[in-house]
Amino acid sequence: MDKQINEKRINGQFFTTANPFNCRAFSIWSKKAGLPKEIILEPFAGANSLVDHLKNIKKVQKWVSYDINPKSAGVIYRDTISNFPSGYNVCITNPPWLAKNSATFRKLPFPKTQYDDLYKLALTKCLDNCKYVAALIPESFIRAKLHQERLHTFISLTKTMFEDTQHPVGLALFVPSPVNDVIIYSGKQRVGLLSELQQQRPPSANSAGIQFNIPNGNLGLFALDNTKEASIRFCNVEELKNYKVKNTCRHITKMIVPWKVNIKDCNELIETFREKTKDVLLTCYRGIRKDGMYRRRLDWNLARDIVCYVR
Repeated sequence: MDKQINEKRINGQFFTTANPFNCRAFSIWSKKAGLPKEIILEPFAGANSLVDHLKNIKKVQKWVSYDINPKSAGVIYRDTISNFPSGYNVCITNPPWLAKNSATFRKLPFPKTQYDDLYKLALTKCLDNCKYVAALIPESFIRAKLHQERLHTFISLTKTMFEDTQHPVGLALFVPSPVNDVIIYSGKQRVGLLSELQQQRPPSANSAGIQFNIPNGNLGLFALDNTKEASIRFCNVEELKNYKVKNTCRHITKMIVPWKVNIKDCNELIETFREKTKDVLLTCYRGIRKDGMYRRRLDWNLARDIVCYVR
């Protein structure tokens, strides 16, 4: 078992168990890409589960699948990171995920690249060689400002996709020509355009004097959802009087704010922001809440902007 886990970590392999393609957004993109008649390239196929999912919804007739560590008889051995296949218009894949810092910590091999995660390098290879690309990638990609010039649609997948991890997942759908904006979905629900969602964020403000992780702070913050429900909120610091603050705290903290904060207005702004954006612009945290949604975390920059905006 340990050998299998290490092998998956080295290759960044997570195999999909749920079908991410059974939705209107993918159907629209697939017509643009010429499916099911167009040949599909799966350059990081693993057990070829994505092709199986496409077969189940009749979106594929011909395909070619490769992987550095094939897990199915229909997958051809090939190191597609160093030797990417050419001559294909459509690529549908679950590229390998492996953060550089994780590889360093675990002493795993990592290619020389400008990117901090293997999936970013793999995705770049796909986009450099194919006109239409559909990729299962970390949901955080939508906030990474990478390759958005060709990103037509991004779907925040609201259910567990992989057998080995509850890491938040997104389905990114790319087209050949530059686009003016990105259509955002949360599951099967169309949320809006990325630019519209970004406008819901409070503007960046002069937050001089606001500090986090201060033991004698005057404002409390629960910055991470609990395991049951959406629970991010500011609170009276007295509620955290028995909580020990550390420099590394990211989930619960005490803040110093050089003015009296209207906690009620801050929390109403958080609720409005979350409702209008369906949480897509909030940092995801591993794990599904009991209400079926991913846990989310409020980053310090957004927390500062909220406190300043309601001042």
